Amino acid sequence: MKKLLLLSVLATIISSNVSFSQSVGFSYFFPKNGYFGNPIAPVSLSLPVSLGNYLRISPGISMSNIGGMSLSGLPEEYNSKRALIGPFQDLSLSLEPSIVIPTKNVEVELLGGIFGFTSFNTRLKKGNFDEMIMETHDYDMMNSSYEIDPKAFGWGWVFGVQLDFRLQGEIWGFIAGRYYLGQQEIPISGDISYLKDGIVSTNNFSFENAAMNYQGFEITIGGGLKKKK
Repeated sequence: MKKLLLLSVLATIISSNVSFSQSVGFSYFFPKNGYFGNPIAPVSLSLPVSLGNYLRISPGISMSNIGGMSLSGLPEEYNSKRALIGPFQDLSLSLEPSIVIPTKNVEVELLGGIFGFTSFNTRLKKGNFDEMIMETHDYDMMNSSYEIDPKAFGWGWVFGVQLDFRLQGEIWGFIAGRYYLGQQEIPISGDISYLKDGIVSTNNFSFENAAMNYQGFEITIGGGLKKKK
């Protein structure tokens, strides 16, 4: 039964009007409670595969500089709605099925899918982190040292809308808006010395459940080729 179902799916795909294309764009990311992210060459690359006129699957890859992102998983008393991680670079892979609404010279794509990412040179925003701790505990002064242990990969969901428009022949331009909802686990531990009410004390802590919120809105502008195979 499973083999019959698989053969039916393959037959549907083969009998469809399958076409291949490629596109390159510049992506600009605006994290929630974070700092702006801009692209790194070779910016973002997508290789969409169309299954007929109304379905499309788009695997993609991109690299970005991220100025800062917030954290979740900290104790409730901390106000973590600020950029606490960054700057860093990230490599992101995505797979986005989409429904296509086509006309002769314009196409609208309603897309949603999954993405995975890894971050490089990830660091803690020590000034913002210290400020958060001092505000919570009402310290007068504080000195600190921290260690972070980012997990290798994070992942999440992505959804959005893309507008494709024909420029000339098989050359198309596009503008897309996507929203990302993902996380990467980043346990944090450290030691602090602080002054409160004239008394100097030391303390250590561990935030084992801390995770970077890869959450925000992205705008991509670019172009590419669309051709039948």
